[in-house]
Amino acid sequence: MSIRGAVRGFGDPGFYVPFTGLVLLALAPLLIQNPFYAHVGIMTFFYAARAGAWNLLGGYAGQLSLGHAAFFGIGAYTSTLLYVTFQISPWLGVMTGALLAALTALIVSYPCFRLRGPFFSLATIAFAEVLRILVIYFRDLTQGSVGILIPFKPGLGTLMFRGKTPYAYLAFALMATVLGTTLLIERSKLGHALAAVREDEEAAEALGINATRSKLFAALISASLTGMGGVFYAQYILFIEPYSVFALDLSIQLALVAIIGGVGTAAGPILGSSLVTPLNEFLRAWLGGTYRGLHFFIYGCLLIVVVILMPQGVIAMVRGYYRRLLKRLPGMRKDIPSAVPEAAPKAEVREAPTPFSPSPLLLEGRGVIKRFGGLAAVNRVDFSVREGEILGLIGPNGAGKTTLFNVITGFHHIDGGTILFKGEEITNLGRPHKICLKGIGRTFQLVKPFGNLSVLENVTIGAFCRTEREGVAKEEALGILELVGLWTKREMLARDLTIADRKRLELGRALATKPELLLLDEVMAGLNPREIADMIQLIQGIRAQGVTLLVIEHVMAAIMSLCDRIMVLHHGVKIAEGSPAEVAKDRKVIEAYLGEEYLVA
Repeated sequence: MSIRGAVRGFGDPGFYVPFTGLVLLALAPLLIQNPFYAHVGIMTFFYAARAGAWNLLGGYAGQLSLGHAAFFGIGAYTSTLLYVTFQISPWLGVMTGALLAALTALIVSYPCFRLRGPFFSLATIAFAEVLRILVIYFRDLTQGSVGILIPFKPGLGTLMFRGKTPYAYLAFALMATVLGTTLLIERSKLGHALAAVREDEEAAEALGINATRSKLFAALISASLTGMGGVFYAQYILFIEPYSVFALDLSIQLALVAIIGGVGTAAGPILGSSLVTPLNEFLRAWLGGTYRGLHFFIYGCLLIVVVILMPQGVIAMVRGYYRRLLKRLPGMRKDIPSAVPEAAPKAEVREAPTPFSPSPLLLEGRGVIKRFGGLAAVNRVDFSVREGEILGLIGPNGAGKTTLFNVITGFHHIDGGTILFKGEEITNLGRPHKICLKGIGRTFQLVKPFGNLSVLENVTIGAFCRTEREGVAKEEALGILELVGLWTKREMLARDLTIADRKRLELGRALATKPELLLLDEVMAGLNPREIADMIQLIQGIRAQGVTLLVIEHVMAAIMSLCDRIMVLHHGVKIAEGSPAEVAKDRKVIEAYLGEEYLVA
């Protein structure tokens, strides 16, 4: 059982271990009397909260932001200027700073999310640097590089206190707020969507997930919590200046704390801060200004050790000890209870429609064109798929088969023609998640499992396409895993599966979105004869559930036995269409793809 599974409720015995840990942390400020040690505790809580806020965007959504100091500075300057200039309570400054940070994140993040990899990180760094320069420039308002000294007026209304204990509890409350928010998101539809986006954005879109909207939600929540941290910092230090609250090393430290603890986990930032922050404070106390910047060198060494020995962060080691501890607790079984039932549910199988009887058109394309520069990858192709049938799509490599799939599912913008689904034009829907929500699912030529998630989590993400409730999504996923033959491997990480099982997983994940039309892109490629036979049987079972299929395949024995009709593409042009027997005898198909050997065989 993971830490996230241990906090599901008071009925779970595993709940009490992390709960006890939080209680002990809450009692710590009362037990520590030394002001320096109290300060270390405050900073530990504080950095845990800040790293946890960063983790929502950088860990769960996989967007490596190195400019989070911008939102921190916005919160600090907003509350400080309101208090110093207008005598507005910092309590209102918390809300105002969080709101302004979230609004800024909305404006900045939307265009930045179009960037990938290091370019996104560089854009966030540039944004924080621009804000720092602006704060220095508008010195009439912000006092420029001199900074703002906050008058000390102790009281609950001003968030200023004479002792360290109240600050410690404010920092603890901030950390608890971030932790609670993270846990709520982690188990929600948004949390599953963010995990999918982090693993593979294209695959997430194919499952009905609006990747941009999911990342924006993560950015808004992350920025607002970071802005709240800026308010606390200002009221604790009682002095702010642009070189400290907008500093690049501040953003890097937030990422470092989360990475060392374990990105994409609720407890990771707390563990990371418990290790890094005391180390930082003690190094500064011991070394003073003698070896300026030495703590960054030590951070780097620590990061290298963690990445090499614990690539998933310190939390990976803690989880191992945690599981062994749970097994020793009174009333706990030797094997930690699974989150799924012991017996496999039976997937409901609906009676298949008669494939050869006249049935309505489900998907229709008229004169579809897709160009890449001067090359027409798909050139004026007409096609139709009727309800309940299996239509095969064959042709040599480079014929335009996968391109046609990408046009249908919204991954490529169409350059000409019209596509209709159930009589409704879907040509200009644009984004793949909108196509999925209409009822069209797909697999990919190169399988795209969410490798760092379990088999069950992969399929559960697909099931969230049609529900908001985790329990319902997981129940749907369990039934599909039984159908595709992965029930016994439900707890395995997807990256540990064989190629055959990965293809079954991707097929099951697409089925979880409850498509009326399923597009399969070479699901038998690379499989041995036994695995191909099993896949044929699985596809026939899927059709038996009433799902219409459009199949790309190079295994001719499979395509000829499965399909009711076959369409052939060559150089982006449809050269033949008909029953398997008719297509196999077509001279154009033989010359372009099958070859004389197939005819002789």
